[in-house]
Amino acid sequence: MALVEITNIKIKLGNQLVVDDFSATLPPGTITAIIGPNGSGKSSLIGAIAGDLPLFAGSIAINGVAIKALSLKEAAAVRSVVLQNRNYWLSYSVREVVAMGQDPVAISRIDHIIDQLEMKEFADQRVTTLSGGQAQRVEIARALIRDSEIYLLDEPLSAQDSNSKDRIIRILQDMRAAGKTILIIAHSEARALTWCDQVFDLGS
Repeated sequence: MALVEITNIKIKLGNQLVVDDFSATLPPGTITAIIGPNGSGKSSLIGAIAGDLPLFAGSIAINGVAIKALSLKEAAAVRSVVLQNRNYWLSYSVREVVAMGQDPVAISRIDHIIDQLEMKEFADQRVTTLSGGQAQRVEIARALIRDSEIYLLDEPLSAQDSNSKDRIIRILQDMRAAGKTILIIAHSEARALTWCDQVFDLGS
């Protein structure tokens, strides 16, 4: 059975239909990429799968249970989300931000994730002083320290240099090998995403 089953969904923002009749299955232990031009509904699709954005039509199920039937706590237990943009306005350190709201098991993984993402050099830096790429890695770290079944990442590579992109891709591939289900939003063309198991183009 597919871990995530998306069936004929439509998503509206105001009066605008941003996703129209989209279906997909996300099997366990796979990486799926969603591509398409700006305004094609990629971020809205992430929000709907996360359970944060209501559907206009269709259904999304996780482990056979409709996402709309899950409480916020239940949804949070099965998926981790990385948003595209994050602005920090309180001067916490990177380490403090990564730890915020996490349970003891996740907190015990902070040093490991910081090392994986090569964040040691700015781990004690104030988040208000970070570059865009560094801030993006902080958000990725906040998701990856949680042991979730599903990881939803909105353009996790957009602000990274080539070395960081390669490193993050290797981490995602290792997670896939461990049975995790991963969905990413990407601006890349499909031919640059051969490391993914399937690619859906919302602009086609």
